[in-house]
Amino acid sequence: MKLFHGKETIVQQAMPAMPSICTPLGTVEFLLSVSNQSYLATDCAKLNSGGWLYKYDYDSWDCELAICRVDVELACDQEVEECWGAVFRIQPKSGHQIDECSFTASWKEGYNWTSCGSDTGEGLEAIEYKNQTYQLHIGTQDGTLLMMRRNQGDRIPKSYGEGIDVEAQGYILSSGKGISVPMSQMESDEICEIHVVIAWKKYVEEDVSTWLAVDQFSKDILKGEGLS
Repeated sequence: MKLFHGKETIVQQAMPAMPSICTPLGTVEFLLSVSNQSYLATDCAKLNSGGWLYKYDYDSWDCELAICRVDVELACDQEVEECWGAVFRIQPKSGHQIDECSFTASWKEGYNWTSCGSDTGEGLEAIEYKNQTYQLHIGTQDGTLLMMRRNQGDRIPKSYGEGIDVEAQGYILSSGKGISVPMSQMESDEICEIHVVIAWKKYVEEDVSTWLAVDQFSKDILKGEGLS
């Protein structure tokens, strides 16, 4: 690992599978775009508790994606069936910069949810998807929280939010296709970290368990695999 710290088990295979999470409503794939070009992982490794680490090793930048099962702590009357998080970290190599990039959680064709809608909260950008049997949320940190992280030097580029009112305009792209987090220019001494969380359970009217479950910090996603 270059950008995460922890233990992994190398998996030998010719081509890494597309990073994804299979849910009862379909498969969500995790996509990386740099300078408007999509990139595939170059290597992958199995993590100790069932997760995966994907590595993107390219000429001018490195990226890693950790997919981990999340141990969700909710009130006694709330629960989810499963919760998974995906944490991207990307860094330009020495002497290089990244003009722009984006991190996306996107539904693969063949999904079976029948309705969706925005379901945001303080610090959270989320979408709810459901059918008659299951409910599911996909969530990530909203632009306001990313701005706070930038100001704290917490793995958000110094250029983030320049020229726009993030709180008023929003900076996270969400739709029936999924969630995408665009990121601005970063220099070789900067690391950018973005995460997405997915949680699901059998459908219960007015149940907010999955919404609460996707409101996570990266460190809590990674601790299930002993990563930092």
